[in-house]
Amino acid sequence: MDNRLSIPSKLINLSELISATAIEKGRHYQSMYILEFSNSVKYVLKEKNVEDSGSLMDEAERLKWLDDIVPVPKVIGYLKENGKEHLVMTYIEGCAAEEYKLEEGQKNLGYILGEGLRTIHNIPINHCHFNDNLPNKLIDMVRKNSIERKHEVMDAINHSFPNHTIEQLMDFLEMYKVSTEELVFTHGDYGSGNVMIHKGRIAAFIDVGASGISDPYYDIYYLVKSLTCYTDREEEIDEFMKGYGISELDENRMKFHQIIDTLLL
Repeated sequence: MDNRLSIPSKLINLSELISATAIEKGRHYQSMYILEFSNSVKYVLKEKNVEDSGSLMDEAERLKWLDDIVPVPKVIGYLKENGKEHLVMTYIEGCAAEEYKLEEGQKNLGYILGEGLRTIHNIPINHCHFNDNLPNKLIDMVRKNSIERKHEVMDAINHSFPNHTIEQLMDFLEMYKVSTEELVFTHGDYGSGNVMIHKGRIAAFIDVGASGISDPYYDIYYLVKSLTCYTDREEEIDEFMKGYGISELDENRMKFHQIIDTLLL
């Protein structure tokens, strides 16, 4: 068993644990393990230091909220203790979408991801209280960065938006932020590594700690970036649009999120 692993006994019954296998993926500041028990049950354990970015409590809350609405791992337990967060979830059979290989009779990866994102965006938001990524809040975070981290922001602008000023980019954000009526429930990190596929179908959406109400292009922009920059599967974008139900990408809304992505550093 991995000697780096220290599972609090109050979180889960360890008497029948037979193996803990590290998952060499995910964010660098998190550790993940597959826990296998003698009764053949498997769980996933995610751990991180409290002071590091993100919150496993946020993820646990959203997983519970999404349970029975869309396929997500079920929360077995969450604990914050001795400066660390621990989250135990059910294990999902299948592979991450980035590893998906098309077999005869199955849909293309892009189409599957498009259908999946449409499913997420169709979740009713009437009673959703997760709103950290509302367009106005994103713009406020960029504005704060432009003051507190001015030199870094200017370097980012010079690299990604040459011949633009911060004022011009802020004006663009204000001009193209979506109306309240266009807001939807978003995944918050809809890359091809955060969708599990089994037998040609979506088995679960994972890493939903940033999910909540936002602009649909918050997810669309990141998925396109994931397919083009991280996994070299740009050919899947057309199939994604078919699966999602759009004929073209809105360039201004894509640029809106490129600016946000770049200037949030």
